[in-house]
Amino acid sequence: MTERRLLILYGSQTGYAKDTAYRIARQAWRRHFSVSVQSMDQVDKWSIFTATYPVIFVCSTTGQGEEPDNMKKLWRFILRKTIPHDALSGLQYAVFGLGDSSYQKFNFPAKRLFRRLQQLGGTPIVDRGDGDDQHYLGLDGALDPWLENLWTVLLDQYPLPKPIVPESVAPDPSCDIDYIDECIGASVDETELIPGTYLARLVKSDRMTAPDHFQDVHLFEFELDDSTQVPRWSPGDCAVLRPENLDSDVNDFLQQMRWAEHADRLLQIKPHDESIIPEWVPRRTTLRWLFTYYFDIMAVPRRSFFEMLYFFSSSENEKERLHEFTTSEGQDELQTYCMRPRRTIVEVLDDLPCSRVPLEYIFDVFPEIADRSFSISSASAVTPHRVDLTVAIVNYKTLMQKPRVGVCTKWLLNMELDRTVGLRFAKGTMKLPAGPTPIIMVGPGTGIAAFMSFIGDRVSRNISANYLFFGCRNEHGDFLHQEQLQKWVSCNELQLFCAFSRDQENTVYVQQRIREQGDLLWSLISEQDAVVYVSGNANRMPDDVRQAFTDVVADHGVDDAAAYVQAMVKTGRYQEECWY
Repeated sequence: MTERRLLILYGSQTGYAKDTAYRIARQAWRRHFSVSVQSMDQVDKWSIFTATYPVIFVCSTTGQGEEPDNMKKLWRFILRKTIPHDALSGLQYAVFGLGDSSYQKFNFPAKRLFRRLQQLGGTPIVDRGDGDDQHYLGLDGALDPWLENLWTVLLDQYPLPKPIVPESVAPDPSCDIDYIDECIGASVDETELIPGTYLARLVKSDRMTAPDHFQDVHLFEFELDDSTQVPRWSPGDCAVLRPENLDSDVNDFLQQMRWAEHADRLLQIKPHDESIIPEWVPRRTTLRWLFTYYFDIMAVPRRSFFEMLYFFSSSENEKERLHEFTTSEGQDELQTYCMRPRRTIVEVLDDLPCSRVPLEYIFDVFPEIADRSFSISSASAVTPHRVDLTVAIVNYKTLMQKPRVGVCTKWLLNMELDRTVGLRFAKGTMKLPAGPTPIIMVGPGTGIAAFMSFIGDRVSRNISANYLFFGCRNEHGDFLHQEQLQKWVSCNELQLFCAFSRDQENTVYVQQRIREQGDLLWSLISEQDAVVYVSGNANRMPDDVRQAFTDVVADHGVDDAAAYVQAMVKTGRYQEECWY
């Protein structure tokens, strides 16, 4: 009999691809497949080449069309030129990508992976799926029909041995979790640092914008521990932080879940598959620790949260509502209830008092707190033990009564000075030229963060060909890093062009300043091979800025100016790092 087995591999930066992988796994379980789910960097790479069963890849997109961190090792491996062109001739595979079509390199990792597997002789089970955040139903708009097609093809090849397990039946929990009898002297396991983590102490937390300005932008300075070997990060690199839930939020949540009485009792966690829980999470711990450091109770819940919560509701009305949120037809309703107002898990559970999660299912229901990455604003060549972060505080209103507040920025704002936290470094997507080549930087708002490290590094090497276009609303409201920028200007180490959009009757943006400086910019680009960098909000700014540079090129006699700028992109002379 043909082995009914599936391997599902995910590459995930913020948790969405991982969540999707486990959703596919639950559907596979209902169809009586034996399923293993792992991150792409966890799997034995050679097992893909010898697999006699289908492999499903789920990968997200990060940065400007980059692979997520836990996909990079596998991706580099299968790109090796020494791999024979028919090495995967026995592999059946499927690829689903998660992306956002408003980005130029929409779903590039999934597209490249699908093509590379095919180049090595693999046989696609179905066409590649492209999940799109811009779809009115979000990623599910593409995932639902893709899965329907996938199961049709697979069940034709692997007929069902018995009927599909009904949707009303809960899957088995992924862990055994039991309270430990305290009289045996058990203690909490020590928490291990994630590899590559450095200890850093908060030494400064200052608001950079005016008190009456609508947006709070903070400068956080961290001092690295002298006792550890300090890495030399490159200009444009990011600091990675894993935030924590505040004590007050955790206390309220534990009370809400009726777990407050047992919050500090020891638990023994025994995962059925060790890949389910990261190694750094202690196997003997407490509910308070888990919901402070691991589970994201302030996240906006995804569809899978409602799929699992449905099984544990004791109210028929609540079950009916939860079931609607899990159907394809109910996704518009879920968007209205949850996604658009950014309703959190805590608020959803408050809305559904008869739906409570059993202890053994917490790892199947609650999402993991995702790492947050921030461009570093300081240069290691200047301050090797200090990491500066320029952070816009997330605080906005929706239809919900309470303002929406970011988990990480709330944690940072409430952090006391001298608090020590774990900090890691990650490569940024923008790279400085090695020599004294001129650089043209366009960084409205917090897009300036990485450019502070660019300029600081180049000034330390006596390179003064630095040109910055900075934009904000008001010179006296949100002119970030004003003092340091003007100091570099006064020392002839920087040429600065500012666009204060609200300081005059007509709005002025950085793209207008770019056009005004067209002769200078064309001279730098055409005669000195200057490199252009664009960083900031991805809403309209990147397209408007690129059009401004295209206009500059066209104004200087180039027939196909758009192709000229595109050629700069391909050769790394026009780089973007933008986000929503």
